[in-house]
Amino acid sequence: MTSLLDLDISTGPGLWIADILALAALAALVVRRPARRWMLVAGLGALVGLIVGLAVVFVVQDLLDVFNSPISVVSRLWIYAASAACGLAAASLWVTRGWRRAVGVFAVPWFLVTAALGVNAGFGLEPTIGDLIGIETQPALAVPPLVPRTSSDADSTIPLADRWMPPSELPGSRTGRIVIPAISSDFAARDAVEWLPPAALVDDPPDLPVVVMMMGQPGSPSVDIIGDVLDEFAAHHSGLAPIVVSVDQLGGADTNNPLCIDGYQGDARTYLSTDVPAFIRSTFNVQDAREAWTVAGFSNGGICALTLGALYPETFGNIIDVSGELQPDLGSVEKTIDTGFDGDSAAYKRAKPTSILATHRFTDTWAIFASGAFDEPYLGASRILEKDASAAGMTTSLAISPGTSHGGATLEYGLRHAFETLYPRLGLSTE
Repeated sequence: MTSLLDLDISTGPGLWIADILALAALAALVVRRPARRWMLVAGLGALVGLIVGLAVVFVVQDLLDVFNSPISVVSRLWIYAASAACGLAAASLWVTRGWRRAVGVFAVPWFLVTAALGVNAGFGLEPTIGDLIGIETQPALAVPPLVPRTSSDADSTIPLADRWMPPSELPGSRTGRIVIPAISSDFAARDAVEWLPPAALVDDPPDLPVVVMMMGQPGSPSVDIIGDVLDEFAAHHSGLAPIVVSVDQLGGADTNNPLCIDGYQGDARTYLSTDVPAFIRSTFNVQDAREAWTVAGFSNGGICALTLGALYPETFGNIIDVSGELQPDLGSVEKTIDTGFDGDSAAYKRAKPTSILATHRFTDTWAIFASGAFDEPYLGASRILEKDASAAGMTTSLAISPGTSHGGATLEYGLRHAFETLYPRLGLSTE
C-alpha cells in the first residue's frame, strides 16, 4: 500500500499511465465508421461538456475564487479538455452498445481523474498519490544524537565552510516525520517533516543553520522541493546545508487557515514562534545565532514566514517569502475580519505584514522575496512587500521566475535564488 501511495503522479509513471488510458478510451469512442448521427451526437456532447467546464471554472475560480489561488492556463486547458471528453463519452452512451458503452462508463470518471492529475502536475506541489490525498508516507525520523559543545565551539566566528573537514565518504541526506509538541500553545499541528543534510549525519556533526519551512493552504508539511534544491547545494558544498523543519501552520487539516495568529483556530503564532524553535534547539545540532535561523514559506506559508520574521527578529535573522499573500485572507476582507478576528478590524489591520513592517525597524534581517512572472496577484504582493521590507531596514531582494505561475516551479526557483543569496551569510560557502 505504501509503495502505491509513493507513486509519482507529477512527472513519473503514474501520470503517464493515466494519460495513456485516457487517450485509449477517447480513441475507442471516437474511431468508428463515419456516421452522420454519431458525429452530430459526439460533437454536441463535446460542446455541451466544454460549456459546462467553462462555466464551472468561471464560477468557482473567476467569480467566487473558492480556492483563493490563481489557476494557470495549462490547468484551465486540462479542465476544459476533460469536460469536453466527458460530454462526448456521456453522449456516446445513447448511440452505442456493447463494449463501447462499457468504455463510455469507464471513460467519464477516468477523464476527470486524468484532468485532476494534470492540474496537480501543473502546480507541482503534490508529487505522489499520498501527498495528493493527504496520507503521510514518510517514516519516523531517525534523529542523530546531540553532540555536547564547548563555549568556544558555540562562539566561533569562523564560517563553518572554512573549518568543516568532511569525511572521505559522506552519507546521503535523510528525510522523516517527527512530532513537535505544543507545550506553550493550544494548537493541534500535524507531524512536521525534516530534511537532514549529509553534514548532520556524520559521526561528529557540526552545528548547522536552520530553516523553518511552511507550505501553502491547502497543503501539508513537505520537504520534497526544498530537499531537492538543498541536495544540489549540499553536493557542491561538501555536504553542508541547513537543517530543514517543515511545520504545519494550518493546524491539523488542509482546509484550516488560522491566519498565523493566536485566535479562532488555536495558538498558531505561539506554536510557530515558541514551541517550534524550542523543540529544534533541544533536538538537533543547530546553531544559536539568529543569523543562522531562516523562516521560509510558500503562499499562505509565505505570509506566515514574513510575519514571524518581522515580529520575532531575535529568533529569525532571515526570511524567504515565495509568492506570499499580501494580507490575512479567508476569502474576503469582511469574512476575514468577522471570522478570523472576531469582528475586530483594528486587529486585522495590525496583522497585515505591511502594517507590521511600517511599525518596526530592522538592522540585520535579510528578506528574500520571489514569485512567478504569471503569478498574479502574488507577484504584485511580492513587489509591495519587498519595497516595504526594504523601507523598514531589511536587506531585501526580489526574484521573478520566468514563465511560471502559482506552483512548484515558482517555489523551486525562489528557493534556489534564496539559498544562492544566503549561503555565504549562513557560513556554508565563502563565495
